[in-house]
Amino acid sequence: MLHSHPLRIAVLFVGTLLLASPAYAGGGGWLIKPLGLMLGGAMLITLVLSKIQQTSILSFIAMGVVMGLAIGGYEEDYLLAHFPGLDAIVSGFQQVGIALLLFIAGMEFDIGSITKRARLVLTNGIGQIVLALLLLFLVAQALLQGESFSTLFYFALCLTLSSTIIIRTALDTRGGGDSLQGQIVMGITVLQDLVAIILLAQLLGLKETGGVIVPGAALLILAKLVGLALVLWGLSKYILDPVVKYLTKSPELLFVSALGWCMGVASVCAAIGISPEAGAFLAGVSVGILPYKLDIEDKVEPLKSFGMVLFFLTLGYGLTKVDGQVYQDDIILAGFFVALVVIGKPILSIILGWLTKLKGRPSFMIGGYLNQCSEISLIIALIAREAGVFNDRMFALVVLTVIGSFIVSSFGHLYINELYAMLRGMLRFVDNHSAPYQVESFDFEFKDHVVVLSYNELSGEIADFYAQRGEKVLLMDLDPEVTEFFKNKESSNIIPLYADMEDPDVWEQFAFDKAKLVISCLDEGQEAEIGISQFLKQRSPDVPFLAATSSHEEALELYEMGVRYVIQTDYLASKKFREVFGEEIDKSGSEAFKEKGEEHWKATREIKEGLGEIFKFV
Repeated sequence: MLHSHPLRIAVLFVGTLLLASPAYAGGGGWLIKPLGLMLGGAMLITLVLSKIQQTSILSFIAMGVVMGLAIGGYEEDYLLAHFPGLDAIVSGFQQVGIALLLFIAGMEFDIGSITKRARLVLTNGIGQIVLALLLLFLVAQALLQGESFSTLFYFALCLTLSSTIIIRTALDTRGGGDSLQGQIVMGITVLQDLVAIILLAQLLGLKETGGVIVPGAALLILAKLVGLALVLWGLSKYILDPVVKYLTKSPELLFVSALGWCMGVASVCAAIGISPEAGAFLAGVSVGILPYKLDIEDKVEPLKSFGMVLFFLTLGYGLTKVDGQVYQDDIILAGFFVALVVIGKPILSIILGWLTKLKGRPSFMIGGYLNQCSEISLIIALIAREAGVFNDRMFALVVLTVIGSFIVSSFGHLYINELYAMLRGMLRFVDNHSAPYQVESFDFEFKDHVVVLSYNELSGEIADFYAQRGEKVLLMDLDPEVTEFFKNKESSNIIPLYADMEDPDVWEQFAFDKAKLVISCLDEGQEAEIGISQFLKQRSPDVPFLAATSSHEEALELYEMGVRYVIQTDYLASKKFREVFGEEIDKSGSEAFKEKGEEHWKATREIKEGLGEIFKFV
C-alpha cells in the first residue's frame, strides 16, 4: 500500500504534522506552523500536478488560498491574539518574493535572444505585442464598460504577456530550444519582459496621479529608468566585475552578496522615486552581463525558487481577501478571456508568420508556445491594485484569466504536434505565401541524391564529406536565414531548400524514395522521422534512412519504426572519447591530451570562422 512515492510523502508529512502539533498548542511558533503547512501542502500538490504536466506555480497559489480561507474562518480577536501582524508579514514576504523573481528575471535577460534572430524576433515580437494589446484592449473596452483608459490598458497588457517559465519548461521537455521557433519564442519573451518592466515602472507614477496618465510624469519616470540603467551598467563594468570575480570563489559569499545587491538597488530606487520592482530587474541585468554569468546563475538559483515560493504563496493568500462574490460574478467572463488568449495568440502568430513569409509549422508553434499569460502579469496586477489602477474586480479577473491560461496552455503543449497535424490543411495559405521551392537554378537532379534535413554541425560535417567527393547535398530547413545564407554562398556544395520537412507532400515532391541517402538532423522531429521511415519503407525500402537523437529511448523507438541507423550523439561521443582516452592516458603528464586539445581547439575555431554569421543560428 505504501509503495507509491506520493503516498509515502503524504504519510510522512501528516505524521510530522501530528508529532509537531503539541509544540504549537500554546500558540507559539504561529508563523512557522502556517508556513510549514503551506509548503508541505504545496509539495503534495506539486507531485500531483507534475503527473499531468502542470506548472508548480499553481500548487503554491492553491496552498496560499487554502491557508487564507482557513485563517479567514477565525474571529478578529483570535487572529490578533494568535497571529499578530500576519497581514503585514505576508505583505513583506510578497515584496521580497517579487524582488527576487524580477532580479532573477533580469539575470536571465539575454539580449542575444533578440539579436540572434533580430529580423524575425522584432517583426513577430513587436507585431505580437502590438496586435495582442490592441485586440485585448478593444475587447475589454466593449465588455468592461466604465473602466478608465489606464485600467483597460494594463488589463490588456497583463493578458498580452506570456510566461517565460512555462515556455522554457515546454521547450526543455520537447528539446526545441535550438529550433527556429524556439529561438524566436525566447527572443519574443525577452522583448516582452523589457516592455513589461518599462510599463511596470510607470505604475508608481500612476499611483501618485490617481490612475491618470500624465505624459510629463511618464517621461520623467522613463528618464529615471534609463539613468538608472546607465548607472548600473557603469557599476557593473568598473566595480562589480572585479568584486564578483572574487566572490565566485565562495558560493556563500556570492549568494549573500547577490541578495544584498538585489535588495539594496531596490531600496535605493524606492527612496529616489523609481519603481523598486524595476530596480530589482535592472540589478539582475547588471549582474547578468558579467562574464561570470553561468557561475552566478548556478550559485543563486535557490533565490529563484525561494522568490517563487514567497510570491505565489502570498498571492494565493491575498486572493482570499477579495470578496468571493467577485470571483463568482466574473468566472464566465474570465473563461472567455482565457479562450481569447489561448486561441487568439496562435491566430495572431499565424497572421504574422504569413506577413514575414514563415512556413505554417513554425508560425503555429510560435503561437502555440506563447498562448498563455505570464507570471509577471500577476505582479503587474498586484501592483496595479496597490496603485489604484485596478479595483478588486479587475484584479480578480486578471488572476482567474492567468491561472486558466496556465492550465489550458500546459495541457496544449503536450499535444502541440498533434494539434498542428490536425490543422495543417488550414495552414496551407501560410506555406503558399512563403518563399517558393526553388532548386532549378542549382542544376540539381532528384535521383540518387543525398537529402539532409535541418542544418547544424552534424549536417555541416556530412555536407563537407560529400564536398570532398565533389557531390552536392540537398539541405532542407525551415529557417529562412539559413537557406538564404547558402543560397548566396556560391562555393558551397549545399543546395538549400526552404521547406517543411514534416510535410508528406515534400517527401514526395522532392523524391525521397529516389534518393541515395536521407539523413535527418532535426532537433525535435521524432514524429516526422517516424513518418519518413514509414514512407520510405512503403515506397523504396532500399533507401537508407538515418536519424539523429541524443536520447536512448528515442533511439530504440526509431529503430523499432524502421530507421536504418540512429546517430545517437551521446553514444558516439562516449565511444570516440574512449578512443582518445586510450591513446592519451599513458602519455606523460605534460603531453597527455595536449595535442588532441589543440586539434579540437583549432577545429572548433575553423568551424566558427568558416561558418561566419550562420554559426550563431546553430
